[in-house]
Amino acid sequence: MKKFIYTSLISLLILGGCKKSIDFVPQDKLSAGTFWKSQNDVQLALTGCYGYLANAYNYAYDDGAADNAYCQYPWESNATLISAGSIDATLDAGYNGRYVFIRRYNYFLDNIGKATMDETLRKRFIAEVRVLRAFTYYELAHYFGAVPLLTKSYTDPGETSVAPTPSTEVIKFATDEIKAVAADLSPSYSGGTPNQTGRITSGAAWAILTRIQLEYAQYADAVISAQKVMVAGYQLFRKTALTASDTKDDYSTLVTFADDDAKQKFYKGLASYQQQFWAANEGNKEAILVSQNIQENQSYAPYGNGLRTLFATANMGGWSSITPIQGLVDAYWKSDGTAFTPPTPEQRAADFKIKETPTANYINEFKNRDTRLYASILFPGATWNEYKDGYVFTWAGVAGSESSTGYNFKKYLDPPSLESGLEFDAPQDYSIIRYAEILLAYAEAKNEVSGPDATIFAALDDIRDRAGMPPVNQIVNNTKEKLREVIRNERRIELAGEGQRYFDIRRWNIAASVMKTPKDIANVQVQERNWNAKFMLMPYPQTALDRNANLKPAQAAKGY
Repeated sequence: MKKFIYTSLISLLILGGCKKSIDFVPQDKLSAGTFWKSQNDVQLALTGCYGYLANAYNYAYDDGAADNAYCQYPWESNATLISAGSIDATLDAGYNGRYVFIRRYNYFLDNIGKATMDETLRKRFIAEVRVLRAFTYYELAHYFGAVPLLTKSYTDPGETSVAPTPSTEVIKFATDEIKAVAADLSPSYSGGTPNQTGRITSGAAWAILTRIQLEYAQYADAVISAQKVMVAGYQLFRKTALTASDTKDDYSTLVTFADDDAKQKFYKGLASYQQQFWAANEGNKEAILVSQNIQENQSYAPYGNGLRTLFATANMGGWSSITPIQGLVDAYWKSDGTAFTPPTPEQRAADFKIKETPTANYINEFKNRDTRLYASILFPGATWNEYKDGYVFTWAGVAGSESSTGYNFKKYLDPPSLESGLEFDAPQDYSIIRYAEILLAYAEAKNEVSGPDATIFAALDDIRDRAGMPPVNQIVNNTKEKLREVIRNERRIELAGEGQRYFDIRRWNIAASVMKTPKDIANVQVQERNWNAKFMLMPYPQTALDRNANLKPAQAAKGY
């Protein structure tokens, strides 16, 4: 079933996927009168709808449009321009592409009733596409605000030239759609055979709803939705038994182990967090909704996970396209679960001594830190013998495909895919929503509703324990305000590289204070960043404005 989502080129023709404008009537689709006959026809069309989840690893660029990372190649994504504050209508942050899929969903929903097929399956397929459409409209709304709400297929391009619907109404439409069809969906596929974590299930529907409600401060509703996911059989991925490979890196020089039990807990936490993203563990019970990938054994294959190239450093065959910035590295807790106090940029540069072996003072920054730091970030002096015996990460400044910040992501890099040498062709799935996010969403929403309680600490401690970290200090973090800061930082490091930070800093209204110009380890400016209040929403692209004059007042209202 792994090829279900992405393998049908026929469905692209059926649904007019070659066009990039919502105002074009698809001329390259098969006639509805000859196509919508059988269950097989419907499944082909459904495959085209699921194409929306293809290449979801590109969400990682959103971390580079926020304060987690830097994207050094502006031709790869909009993230470089967005983070710099070079934002205007010449930029398309995914507006046109999403409407291509809106058209697919509407065409599917308007025609599925014509086919001869199993009625139970028809009902489920309709539910899946309605959730996909709701998810797509939510993503349009949180990027652009008010957008045209189109729910029927069309034949006249003029039908799409309508006034945008306020974002509150778009979000209500999305949440109502998910609630209406959740009961028609299959239960969780996670951990099952075959692996169908790329399908919309009832668990995925409630997880998407949780994300939407949290972002739009519908906290009480988000608690209820999260609880539905929390009783659906998902659980954090844990590796309970270590292999020789899991302990190939000697962390005794970085971590002070009180005893052998502490050492075992550390290594299990390291393996559990890091290896949940590896191909060998895809379909595990933490996966709620993923973008499924397969290795096609050729460069630039259309079905692979590109992070093998975008995250990896040059000597791994990567491009260092998306690299962590110092602020993210500093955000990881100390090993006792408390905040890390970084040195000044000037002191760090003096300790690092670029083009020389990192000094002991520099390495001290990485002693006794959060296990997820070691699992997620390659820093100068870090070893990774699981990837290659004797491998040590080094950085001597910006050159070629080396990092611009001094760090590379280790998260999502799977040693076997690195060995293949094939660009954009890693086989592991990319998590769109995983269970850790739901636990964090529950903790945040419940804290905003009623303040600290045992269920919030249980959710946070489950995440920390999986990573080999101690529980949250309940005595210190005993108010809503104190616990809010813990939850926010926990969310930042747990979900690093997964694209959520971009929207978090906007919904928390902290973007103005965190979108600062970053510097590398040697205290050299990486990129000049600027923030303006209007950047809370992206502008409609000029191509959309040219086609639909009704967008222009809303564009002006956003400040563009």
